[in-house]
Amino acid sequence: MTSSVINTVRARVINTQDILLIFPTESGLFQSFGGLVGETLPGANGEVIFVPQNSPAPTPTTAVPTTPPTPTTEAPTTPPAPTTEAPTTPPPPTPSDNGGTSSAPIANNDFFQTNLGQATFFNVLENDIIIGGNGTSITVNQFGSTANGTLVFNGAGIFTYTPDPQFFGTDSFSYTVTNGTAPAQVFIQVLAGNQPIIIEGIGKGTETSDYITGSSGNDVINGLAGNDTIFGLAGNDELRGDEDNDTLYGNEGNDTLTGGEGNEELNGGKDNDILDASAGDDTGFGQLGNDTVIGNIGNDSLYGGQGADSVRGGEGNDLVFGDKGSDVLWGDAGNDTVYGGGEEDLIFGNDGADNLYGNQGNDTIFGGIGNDVVFGGEGDDQLSGETGDDFLFGGLGLDTLTGGSGNDTFVMTSESGGANLEDAQVVNDFELGDRIGLAGGLQFSDLSISQSAQNAGDTIIRNGSAGDYIAVLIGVDSNTITADSFTPISGTIIPIPTPTPTTPTPTTPPTPTTPTPTTPTPTTPPTPTTPTPTTPPTPTTPEPPTPTPTTPPTPTTPPTPTTPPLQPPIAQNDTVKRTPDGSVTFNVLTNDTDPQGSQLTLVSVGTIANGSASITAGGNITFIPNPGFTGPETFSYTIQNSYGLTSTAQIIIAVNVPPTLLVNNGIIVLLNDQKNITAANLFAVDPDNPPNQIFYRVTQEPNLGNLQIVGSTPQRINTGGAFTQQNIDTGSIQFNARNVSGGDQFLFLLTDNIGTTAQSSFSITIVDDIITGTDGDDLIIGSGLSENIRGFAGNDVLAGAGNRDIIEGGTGNDSLDGGEGNDVLQGEEGDDTLLGQVGNDSLFGGQGNDSLDGGAGRNTLLGEDGNDTLVAGDDSNLLSGGNNDDILISGIGNDTLLGGSGNDSLTGNAGDDSLYGEDGEDLIFAGVGRDLVLGGPGNDSIDAAENNDTVFGGTGNDSIISGDGDDIVNSGDGADTLLAGIGDDSVFGGAGNDSIVADLGDDSIFAGDGLDTVFGGIGNDLVFGDEGNDTLFGGEDDDTLAGGGGADSLIGNVGNNSYYYLAPTEGVDVITEFNINGDDRFLFSSLGFPGFTTAEGTVVPLQGIIISNLGSEGDDISNKQVIIFQDTFDNVQAVNAALKNQKGSVDGAAFFVYRNNLSYSAFPGAYVVGYDPNLSDDSLPAFDLGILPSIDPQTNNISTLIGPSDFVII
Repeated sequence: MTSSVINTVRARVINTQDILLIFPTESGLFQSFGGLVGETLPGANGEVIFVPQNSPAPTPTTAVPTTPPTPTTEAPTTPPAPTTEAPTTPPPPTPSDNGGTSSAPIANNDFFQTNLGQATFFNVLENDIIIGGNGTSITVNQFGSTANGTLVFNGAGIFTYTPDPQFFGTDSFSYTVTNGTAPAQVFIQVLAGNQPIIIEGIGKGTETSDYITGSSGNDVINGLAGNDTIFGLAGNDELRGDEDNDTLYGNEGNDTLTGGEGNEELNGGKDNDILDASAGDDTGFGQLGNDTVIGNIGNDSLYGGQGADSVRGGEGNDLVFGDKGSDVLWGDAGNDTVYGGGEEDLIFGNDGADNLYGNQGNDTIFGGIGNDVVFGGEGDDQLSGETGDDFLFGGLGLDTLTGGSGNDTFVMTSESGGANLEDAQVVNDFELGDRIGLAGGLQFSDLSISQSAQNAGDTIIRNGSAGDYIAVLIGVDSNTITADSFTPISGTIIPIPTPTPTTPTPTTPPTPTTPTPTTPTPTTPPTPTTPTPTTPPTPTTPEPPTPTPTTPPTPTTPPTPTTPPLQPPIAQNDTVKRTPDGSVTFNVLTNDTDPQGSQLTLVSVGTIANGSASITAGGNITFIPNPGFTGPETFSYTIQNSYGLTSTAQIIIAVNVPPTLLVNNGIIVLLNDQKNITAANLFAVDPDNPPNQIFYRVTQEPNLGNLQIVGSTPQRINTGGAFTQQNIDTGSIQFNARNVSGGDQFLFLLTDNIGTTAQSSFSITIVDDIITGTDGDDLIIGSGLSENIRGFAGNDVLAGAGNRDIIEGGTGNDSLDGGEGNDVLQGEEGDDTLLGQVGNDSLFGGQGNDSLDGGAGRNTLLGEDGNDTLVAGDDSNLLSGGNNDDILISGIGNDTLLGGSGNDSLTGNAGDDSLYGEDGEDLIFAGVGRDLVLGGPGNDSIDAAENNDTVFGGTGNDSIISGDGDDIVNSGDGADTLLAGIGDDSVFGGAGNDSIVADLGDDSIFAGDGLDTVFGGIGNDLVFGDEGNDTLFGGEDDDTLAGGGGADSLIGNVGNNSYYYLAPTEGVDVITEFNINGDDRFLFSSLGFPGFTTAEGTVVPLQGIIISNLGSEGDDISNKQVIIFQDTFDNVQAVNAALKNQKGSVDGAAFFVYRNNLSYSAFPGAYVVGYDPNLSDDSLPAFDLGILPSIDPQTNNISTLIGPSDFVII
């Protein structure tokens, strides 16, 4: 065949599976080729391409615009008489190329794209042309149909195409234009869109939004950019969302889910998962298993789910919910809300104004730094507010409350305490400035306050002289307790209900199939209706000066346009914000439209999982969340236009994120001077709002000056006034100092008018003078006034002489002496020496190896970077080592010591101290007093010394000596060594192979998982081995030993000991000294060993028998619960069969003792105690519980060594 060159315009190529289609994407045509349709043309590179030519017109469908009618020729009318003007001679007509008609329009091929299941609309006339003219008069004449979707003609060349639900590939149809020369083809490529990507092993998604499923094995999947949905399926998977807003499902296996940047949703699924949300406002659901959930940066919502979970909020204002199981929860930095949920939880608020709720169980809660609200809930809780003005309420149970530093409020109600003194709430550190909050109708006039007769240093508070014991204030003289020591708490102080998160149940990912695109079957182009051209006028020969006019042509009647179909309204998704515990009302019609312009009506809302919605006039919806629900909610709504057509969109109810205060540095200003507050002094951010909608609402204005918004008319900011972050950023906030030096402040609430943070203070120091040194070695001694002394570079000696001084060392190895007064000393860079002297001082070491001595007063010492030494005086001080290896020594007083990162040494000395080793291998000496010690991560050495201490070793292989006193010790995970000391101690070994020595006292020991060794020591001890093959020694006196799961060795030693079993499946223990050194017995839980209690819950006395004659004609075992065999059996199931066949065998449970011949090679023929849940049914297994090697297998008087009285049900 012959051909000419193709136009060199940019072209688009479509692969329809059967053919390649090539056509331009901008105006222009392929030149025609000789040959038939479908023939191939060799390309320049030797390949073969298919060049579609203009085909016959498509067969029209009956529902499209009508074919224009055939014009009729009418008789010409007589022209009007010519005017007297000389007429212009008309030019002779020029014949056209198409038989005398005007230029014909040309329809060009089109290409459009859409996604799977997504409708699209387009205009096919945009690239159609009239040679030598324009396209304004082009109209669609006829069009074909699509094979794999629905095609609707809207008029004006606009079509709406909706692909079939499961179709992807290329669909097409043809069309003609009125009076056109040939049909054109429209190709619509339907992209697969969110068809799942299957990854087996290691793989990644694309830079767009993907839907990815793993395999049943261990997969590593990275979603890359886009809003991805990733399913791990079975196996231990590693799923990474990477950029944008992703949703990850771990499903089965021990999975690791990492969110990356964006607002993620992480779902752990079954087994023990690790969820790391990374940056963004994320949602994490641990779900089943013992999970680790980490929020990191952002305002996160984290839910542990079932199991013993570890949940950390990270930076930001987080919602942390432990849910079921004994969880460890951290709020971390930010104003967090933490719920323990069920069972015994350990909760740390850390930095920020936190709301901490223990809920059910015996919880231990630490508020951390900030003004915290701590609720114990049900159970015997340990609450510690730590640093800040804290609000502590124990709730129901025997609670112990420790406020820490700050002005704390300890809340009591009429339900606090109980009838006995031992039932009262214990307040460890009621100090000057603290208050007892009275709530629930309890009033000061109801109270009876007296000194304890048993402990002369304690104050007892009762509800009336003969009423319940409400509280015991440890170490408080009752004469110091007055009405001013109490404050009424109005309303209810019961915390909001525990949130019940709706854990998303992921839709089972579709089983992906290999995509089989449907090849479109081209519609045979119909034969177009050829219009009959109008007969051209016959020109007459001009006869000047009077021409004879020609007969005008009869105009063609225009075709009747087709009325486009009515269109449904267009509903747009709405996003609104609410407070975490509040409702919201909004209008959904504001952004919705109707193509016909008719009135819209809100007709319904969809199903709402976590709340309810009501519809009011005008398109308003009021959403009310379920009580306690604080997460986002999504539901649909439907609108209708005046023609009855409807449309649906989604409503997203987002929980407002309140602003976060990032910088609060304070200012220093001279007497009678002015200073602007800049973003370097005070700065907040809000992901929901711009700076002009972040408000600082002043709750207490400064005393030594005033705030104002500067401008053409300055505006003073009084209490109740407000300014914005934008005012600060533009330099509009100014403080005007009066003629008085000293420390000042203003208090404020940070708000976006939806969410409000806790009250904060902004520090203002007004000085008499500012003294500046040089970059050399300066010696500057203050004058005794209040001064700001700046050393700058060099090794400076800077000393205040009294009053409140702000001393800044600058770079170099500086010596700073605050003198008397409440001073602020900043060492900054270099190895500095800071001495606070008399007064409540704040010392900041800065970079370098610094030495800080607070002197007398309540001081704050922060070592910051470097290997620092911090020494406090005899008041209550705060010492924080910061980074590197620090030495902290507190002196006498109730001090708080924080080691920070590094291998630190902390010495509390006398006083009720709180010592936190934090990261690193720390050495901690708590000293005398009721101390709280937390070792933190690392292999720590802890000596709590005397008095009733609480010690947490943290992770790592720790060495702990709790010292004398009734201590609570939890060594945490790791192979720990514990010496509990003298006193009635509670010891928790945690996971790991621990060694525990309890010493003198009635101790309770829970060894935790691992291969543990426990010595109960002297006293009536309760020892639980928990999981693992443990060795338990009771020591002297009457001990209770419970091996727990595993094959344990139980040695009662001296005393009347009890061997305690919770369930028959725990394992087979070796009880080496049964009835050797005392009158021992077995204890069995009625929950694990049912059938021995009545309906009223009383224990049935156990009856026993010694079997001498086996078989159905032998000894009768009816109504016997302890059966002792004199015979030898090979194993426990042989005993099970014998019990079924024994005379009197019934449908009931019993314990038994027999000699085992084969099961235990180390103890051949030894007596074994066991349990059969159903005597008459040997299809159910029986269980060996313990081997008794101390009973001689050859004895013939077994009945004198063991009997029914040795078996006790509790």
